Amino acid sequence: MKSTAAILLVTGLLLLACGGGEDPASQPDGTDSGAVTEDQNVTVDETPVETAPPPLYPEGTLDPSLITADTPVSAAALYQAYYAWDGKKVTLEGYPRIPYIDTMIVEDELELVAEPGDREALAAITFTDFPGITVRSDQLVTVSGTIEYYWTGDLQLVDGVIIEGAPQAQSGIATSPYVYDGETPILIGEFFEMFNVWLGRDVIVEGYYHSTTTSSSSYGSSVRVDLSDPDDTYSKYVACEMAEEIPEETNTIMTDNRAGTRIRGTVDDESFSMVGLVNCQLVNR
Repeated sequence: MKSTAAILLVTGLLLLACGGGEDPASQPDGTDSGAVTEDQNVTVDETPVETAPPPLYPEGTLDPSLITADTPVSAAALYQAYYAWDGKKVTLEGYPRIPYIDTMIVEDELELVAEPGDREALAAITFTDFPGITVRSDQLVTVSGTIEYYWTGDLQLVDGVIIEGAPQAQSGIATSPYVYDGETPILIGEFFEMFNVWLGRDVIVEGYYHSTTTSSSSYGSSVRVDLSDPDDTYSKYVACEMAEEIPEETNTIMTDNRAGTRIRGTVDDESFSMVGLVNCQLVNR
């Protein structure tokens, strides 16, 4: 009996020395050492998400850089592309065109050129309110206004405002009438090229044959074929001045099969509120 009691006593002493049988991994206050409390600062790595800029030419519009002389384009799409800048607000930077003198007071109109002393005006701006500002021929001027398409194809701005203290325009701005913000200054020489990007281009236009008009004058006779769109046969979009008379047989074929008429020509100035093409030839009729 004494030996048994001695054994129990020794066992008890050993248990007390080892912590009384408690789990050594547990904390005195019962909290988990891996838990995050409100007082702890947690650093979260956030990778910025880059948003791609919108395309210069959204789906359904014509990108002139992708159109070749052999790329058929619809009459309606060419019309929309040709007049895409009409009614848009733009901000242009250039030099005043001041013939024969060095300075002028801006009243109701101002013309801009690309370089001091240039004779050819690239844009004409009309003002609702007379600015009364004196400008020099070698002075850069920034002007804002709304494009109003003129029948000659010249670049005209209405409701013009001279912006003093505007940031200087940067060369090589990549933009289009579909994404331009209207406020970023653009060099007049570069904008003039954007505005007239379709002029002089050889294209194949496809549309719904609308009508043929023959005109005679002291300069001779001309034949014009107008194209519309299959979904809007009443509106005319492209006027094609033919290079030669259309044979009666060909004219009959066009009349009997109006949709899908293709004509090759060179884009010229506006013609009767349509896109004008000159030196035109029928491709598939």
